[in-house]
Amino acid sequence: MGRGKERVQIQFTDFDLHLPHEPPRDCDSVDAVMVFITINGQKERVDNFCGNKLPAQLMSNGPSMLVEFRSYHSSPEVKGFRAIFKFVTDFGIYAARQDSQSVCGFNFNSEDRSNGTFTSPNYPGLYPRNTECHYFFKGRPKERVHITFNKFDVDGIPPCTTDTASDYVEFSNFRTVDRGYPRHCGVKKPKFIESQGDFFRVTFKSNDKFDGTGFEALYHFKPYIDQSAVQRISSTSVNSTSSDVVAVSTYTLILVPLVMMMVINV
Repeated sequence: MGRGKERVQIQFTDFDLHLPHEPPRDCDSVDAVMVFITINGQKERVDNFCGNKLPAQLMSNGPSMLVEFRSYHSSPEVKGFRAIFKFVTDFGIYAARQDSQSVCGFNFNSEDRSNGTFTSPNYPGLYPRNTECHYFFKGRPKERVHITFNKFDVDGIPPCTTDTASDYVEFSNFRTVDRGYPRHCGVKKPKFIESQGDFFRVTFKSNDKFDGTGFEALYHFKPYIDQSAVQRISSTSVNSTSSDVVAVSTYTLILVPLVMMMVINV
Protein backbone atom coordinates (compact mmCIF):
# COMPACT_ATOMS: atom_id res chain seq x y z
CA MET A 1 0.00 0.00 0.00
CA GLY A 2 1.46 3.33 -1.10
CA ARG A 3 0.29 6.89 -0.53
CA GLY A 4 -1.05 9.56 -2.88
CA LYS A 5 0.73 9.46 -6.27
CA GLU A 6 2.96 6.54 -5.30
CA ARG A 7 3.04 3.46 -7.52
CA VAL A 8 4.22 0.00 -6.52
CA GLN A 9 7.10 -1.33 -8.61
CA ILE A 10 8.14 -4.99 -8.25
CA GLN A 11 11.23 -6.57 -9.76
CA PHE A 12 11.79 -10.33 -9.42
CA THR A 13 15.42 -11.31 -8.94
CA ASP A 14 14.90 -15.09 -8.46
CA PHE A 15 12.04 -17.28 -9.60
CA ASP A 16 11.95 -21.08 -9.33
CA LEU A 17 8.62 -22.76 -8.52
CA HIS A 18 7.77 -26.47 -8.58
CA LEU A 19 6.38 -27.45 -11.96
CA PRO A 20 5.70 -31.19 -12.50
CA HIS A 21 4.75 -30.74 -16.18
CA GLU A 22 4.34 -28.10 -18.85
CA PRO A 23 2.65 -25.02 -17.36
CA PRO A 24 -1.11 -25.03 -17.99
CA ARG A 25 -2.92 -21.97 -19.22
CA ASP A 26 -2.85 -19.18 -16.61
CA CYS A 27 -0.72 -21.45 -14.39
CA ASP A 28 -3.83 -23.11 -12.95
CA SER A 29 -3.43 -26.01 -10.48
CA VAL A 30 0.34 -25.54 -10.11
CA ASP A 31 2.52 -23.51 -7.77
CA ALA A 32 2.26 -19.87 -8.83
CA VAL A 33 2.63 -16.21 -7.93
CA MET A 34 -0.50 -14.18 -8.71
CA VAL A 35 -0.47 -10.40 -9.05
CA PHE A 36 -3.56 -8.19 -8.73
CA ILE A 37 -4.33 -4.47 -9.01
CA THR A 38 -7.48 -2.45 -8.32
CA ILE A 39 -9.42 -0.85 -11.20
CA ASN A 40 -12.63 1.07 -10.50
CA GLY A 41 -12.83 -0.52 -7.06
CA GLN A 42 -12.55 -4.06 -8.43
CA LYS A 43 -9.64 -6.48 -8.03
CA GLU A 44 -8.19 -7.26 -11.46
CA ARG A 45 -5.50 -9.82 -12.21
CA VAL A 46 -2.34 -8.65 -13.94
CA ASP A 47 -1.03 -12.18 -14.50
CA ASN A 48 -0.10 -15.51 -12.92
CA PHE A 49 3.54 -16.67 -12.96
CA CYS A 50 4.83 -20.22 -12.59
CA GLY A 51 7.83 -22.38 -13.49
CA ASN A 52 11.29 -20.83 -13.52
CA LYS A 53 10.98 -18.03 -16.08
CA LEU A 54 11.74 -14.67 -14.47
CA PRO A 55 8.61 -12.46 -14.65
CA ALA A 56 8.84 -9.01 -16.21
CA GLN A 57 9.13 -5.99 -13.93
CA LEU A 58 5.66 -4.89 -12.78
CA MET A 59 4.04 -1.61 -11.77
CA SER A 60 0.65 -0.86 -10.25
CA ASN A 61 -1.83 1.58 -11.75
CA GLY A 62 -2.47 3.13 -8.33
CA PRO A 63 -0.99 3.14 -4.82
CA SER A 64 -1.66 -0.57 -4.13
CA MET A 65 -0.82 -4.01 -5.48
CA LEU A 66 -1.61 -7.50 -4.19
CA VAL A 67 0.81 -10.41 -4.62
CA GLU A 68 -0.30 -13.93 -3.67
CA PHE A 69 1.89 -17.04 -3.52
CA ARG A 70 0.09 -20.37 -3.96
CA SER A 71 1.80 -23.75 -3.52
CA TYR A 72 0.55 -27.31 -3.84
CA HIS A 73 3.85 -29.13 -3.43
CA SER A 74 7.10 -28.85 -1.55
CA SER A 75 10.35 -29.82 -3.24
CA PRO A 76 14.00 -29.49 -2.19
CA GLU A 77 14.86 -28.95 -5.87
CA VAL A 78 13.25 -25.51 -6.11
CA LYS A 79 13.96 -22.38 -4.10
CA GLY A 80 10.86 -20.23 -4.62
CA PHE A 81 11.08 -16.54 -5.50
CA ARG A 82 12.70 -13.32 -4.39
CA ALA A 83 11.52 -9.82 -5.38
CA ILE A 84 12.40 -6.21 -4.70
CA PHE A 85 9.57 -3.71 -4.19
CA LYS A 86 9.66 0.09 -4.39
CA PHE A 87 7.16 2.88 -3.93
CA VAL A 88 7.88 5.36 -6.72
CA THR A 89 6.37 8.63 -7.92
CA ASP A 90 8.40 8.96 -11.13
CA PHE A 91 6.72 5.98 -12.90
CA GLY A 92 10.17 4.50 -13.49
CA ILE A 93 11.05 7.32 -15.91
CA TYR A 94 14.40 8.69 -14.82
CA ALA A 95 15.76 10.75 -17.72
CA ALA A 96 13.81 14.00 -17.26
CA ARG A 97 12.38 16.48 -14.77
CA GLN A 98 8.82 15.75 -13.69
CA ASP A 99 6.16 18.28 -14.58
CA SER A 100 4.62 19.58 -11.36
CA GLN A 101 1.22 20.14 -13.00
CA SER A 102 0.82 16.56 -14.25
CA VAL A 103 0.41 13.22 -12.49
CA CYS A 104 2.69 11.60 -15.05
CA GLY A 105 4.37 14.42 -16.98
CA PHE A 106 8.01 15.01 -17.88
CA ASN A 107 9.88 18.02 -19.31
CA PHE A 108 12.75 17.74 -21.77
CA ASN A 109 14.41 21.13 -22.28
CA SER A 110 17.06 21.82 -24.88
CA GLU A 111 18.82 24.17 -22.46
CA ASP A 112 19.32 21.27 -20.05
CA ARG A 113 20.26 18.61 -22.59
CA SER A 114 20.20 18.55 -26.39
CA ASN A 115 19.63 14.80 -26.78
CA GLY A 116 18.79 11.70 -24.80
CA THR A 117 16.40 8.79 -24.29
CA PHE A 118 12.84 8.58 -22.99
CA THR A 119 10.65 5.54 -22.32
CA SER A 120 7.18 4.42 -21.41
CA PRO A 121 6.53 4.01 -17.65
CA ASN A 122 8.27 1.05 -16.00
CA TYR A 123 10.26 0.21 -19.16
CA PRO A 124 11.57 -2.42 -19.95
CA GLY A 125 8.98 -4.06 -17.71
CA LEU A 126 5.24 -4.09 -18.36
CA TYR A 127 3.72 -0.60 -18.37
CA PRO A 128 0.95 0.02 -15.81
CA ARG A 129 -2.70 -0.09 -16.83
CA ASN A 130 -5.06 2.90 -16.80
CA THR A 131 -2.12 5.30 -17.08
CA GLU A 132 -1.59 8.47 -19.13
CA CYS A 133 1.84 10.09 -19.38
CA HIS A 134 2.93 13.24 -21.23
CA TYR A 135 6.42 14.09 -22.46
CA PHE A 136 6.94 17.81 -23.16
CA PHE A 137 9.85 18.82 -25.40
CA LYS A 138 10.89 22.49 -25.32
CA GLY A 139 13.60 23.68 -27.68
CA ARG A 140 15.32 27.03 -28.13
CA PRO A 141 13.83 29.45 -30.69
CA LYS A 142 14.08 28.03 -34.24
CA GLU A 143 14.92 24.55 -32.93
CA ARG A 144 13.09 21.36 -33.80
CA VAL A 145 13.03 18.06 -31.92
CA HIS A 146 13.73 14.85 -33.84
CA ILE A 147 12.40 11.55 -32.40
CA THR A 148 13.39 8.00 -33.39
CA PHE A 149 11.95 4.84 -31.79
CA ASN A 150 14.28 1.93 -30.98
CA LYS A 151 11.69 -0.35 -29.36
CA PHE A 152 7.90 -0.34 -29.64
CA ASP A 153 5.35 -2.73 -28.10
CA VAL A 154 2.08 -0.98 -27.27
CA ASP A 155 -0.97 -3.24 -27.08
CA GLY A 156 -3.57 -2.34 -29.71
CA ILE A 157 -4.85 -2.54 -33.26
CA PRO A 158 -4.49 0.42 -35.67
CA PRO A 159 -6.07 2.98 -35.90
CA CYS A 160 -5.68 2.53 -32.11
CA THR A 161 -9.13 3.82 -31.08
CA THR A 162 -11.24 3.04 -28.03
CA ASP A 163 -13.39 0.81 -30.27
CA THR A 164 -10.47 -1.63 -30.54
CA ALA A 165 -9.58 -1.26 -26.82
CA SER A 166 -6.13 -0.05 -27.82
CA ASP A 167 -3.38 1.56 -25.85
CA TYR A 168 -1.57 4.17 -27.94
CA VAL A 169 1.16 6.76 -28.43
CA GLU A 170 0.12 10.15 -29.82
CA PHE A 171 2.09 13.19 -31.09
CA SER A 172 1.21 16.88 -31.09
CA ASN A 173 2.80 20.25 -31.82
CA PHE A 174 0.44 21.70 -29.20
CA ARG A 175 -0.70 20.94 -25.66
CA THR A 176 -3.97 19.75 -27.19
CA VAL A 177 -4.61 17.00 -29.76
CA ASP A 178 -2.98 17.52 -33.15
CA ARG A 179 -5.07 16.03 -35.98
CA GLY A 180 -2.03 16.00 -38.26
CA TYR A 181 -0.59 12.88 -36.61
CA PRO A 182 -2.17 9.40 -36.40
CA ARG A 183 -2.09 7.36 -33.22
CA HIS A 184 0.39 4.49 -33.00
CA CYS A 185 0.01 1.07 -31.38
CA GLY A 186 1.01 -2.55 -31.99
CA VAL A 187 4.63 -3.56 -32.59
CA LYS A 188 5.37 -1.52 -35.72
CA LYS A 189 7.67 1.36 -34.81
CA PRO A 190 6.55 4.88 -35.81
CA LYS A 191 8.63 6.45 -38.56
CA PHE A 192 11.06 9.28 -37.87
CA ILE A 193 9.19 12.18 -36.23
CA GLU A 194 10.11 15.89 -36.48
CA SER A 195 8.28 18.71 -34.71
CA GLN A 196 6.96 21.72 -36.62
CA GLY A 197 8.04 24.19 -33.94
CA ASP A 198 10.15 24.48 -30.82
CA PHE A 199 7.45 22.73 -28.71
CA PHE A 200 6.34 19.11 -29.04
CA ARG A 201 4.27 16.70 -26.94
CA VAL A 202 4.26 12.90 -26.88
CA THR A 203 1.40 11.18 -25.04
CA PHE A 204 1.27 7.56 -23.90
CA LYS A 205 -2.08 6.15 -22.77
CA SER A 206 -2.97 2.65 -21.56
CA ASN A 207 -6.41 1.24 -20.77
CA ASP A 208 -7.47 -1.36 -18.22
CA LYS A 209 -7.29 -4.41 -20.52
CA PHE A 210 -3.83 -5.67 -21.42
CA ASP A 211 -0.15 -4.91 -21.05
CA GLY A 212 2.95 -4.44 -23.19
CA THR A 213 6.59 -3.54 -22.68
CA GLY A 214 6.02 -0.06 -24.15
CA PHE A 215 8.67 1.92 -25.99
CA GLU A 216 12.15 3.34 -25.92
CA ALA A 217 12.91 6.40 -28.07
CA LEU A 218 15.73 8.83 -28.79
CA TYR A 219 15.24 12.60 -29.00
CA HIS A 220 17.54 15.25 -30.43
CA PHE A 221 17.05 19.04 -30.56
CA LYS A 222 18.47 20.48 -33.79
CA PRO A 223 18.49 23.96 -35.41
CA TYR A 224 15.77 24.34 -37.99
CA ILE A 225 17.00 24.53 -41.60
CA ASP A 226 14.63 26.08 -44.13
CA GLN A 227 15.01 23.77 -47.13
CA SER A 228 13.33 26.23 -49.49
CA ALA A 229 15.93 28.86 -48.58
CA VAL A 230 18.71 26.33 -49.15
CA GLN A 231 17.31 25.54 -52.59
CA ARG A 232 17.13 29.24 -53.50
CA ILE A 233 20.74 29.77 -52.43
CA SER A 234 21.84 26.68 -54.38
CA SER A 235 19.99 27.83 -57.50
CA THR A 236 21.58 31.28 -57.27
CA SER A 237 25.04 29.74 -56.90
CA VAL A 238 24.50 27.47 -59.90
CA ASN A 239 23.32 30.38 -62.08
CA SER A 240 26.31 32.49 -61.04
CA THR A 241 28.70 29.64 -61.83
CA SER A 242 27.09 29.10 -65.24
CA SER A 243 27.47 32.80 -66.11
CA ASP A 244 31.15 32.70 -65.15
CA VAL A 245 31.73 29.61 -67.30
CA VAL A 246 30.08 31.29 -70.31
CA ALA A 247 32.18 34.41 -69.85
CA VAL A 248 35.42 32.41 -69.61
CA SER A 249 34.49 30.29 -72.64
CA THR A 250 33.76 33.39 -74.75
CA TYR A 251 37.04 34.97 -73.71
CA THR A 252 38.89 31.75 -74.62
CA LEU A 253 37.26 31.56 -78.06
CA ILE A 254 38.38 35.12 -78.82
CA LEU A 255 41.88 34.73 -77.40
CA VAL A 256 42.86 31.46 -79.13
CA PRO A 257 42.43 32.72 -82.77
CA LEU A 258 44.45 35.86 -81.94
CA VAL A 259 47.32 33.76 -80.62
CA MET A 260 47.22 31.53 -83.71
CA MET A 261 47.36 34.58 -86.05
CA MET A 262 50.39 35.90 -84.18
CA VAL A 263 52.17 32.51 -84.55
CA ILE A 264 51.43 32.41 -88.32
CA ASN A 265 52.76 35.93 -88.83
CA VAL A 266 55.95 35.00 -87.02
